[in-house]
Amino acid sequence: MTRKTKNILFIMYDQLRHDYLSCAGHKTLHTPNMDRLAAMGVRFANTYVQSPVCGASRMSFYTGRYVSSHGAAWNNFPLKVGEQTLGDHLRKLGVNSWLIGKPT
Repeated sequence: MTRKTKNILFIMYDQLRHDYLSCAGHKTLHTPNMDRLAAMGVRFANTYVQSPVCGASRMSFYTGRYVSSHGAAWNNFPLKVGEQTLGDHLRKLGVNSWLIGKPT
């Protein structure tokens, strides 16, 4: 019996408009690598953020909670120790999880 590997690659950009990818219909910008990833997976075209501050909004995605609930309301403001994240939930299912990003 062969087992298929499933991967989740979540890419979150700073300063990228929703329509600045050719897979999203941009007429002059060509993004073939991102288009290939989008064609192989799921592209969420209608999303909303929990905060205009990027760090707080990211923490909402990682935790699945509102900013008022997780408390990381500003950039460079960490989550509380013990706060459960998406990676924690995936690890419980046996999925290796990493969070990789730019240094602040």
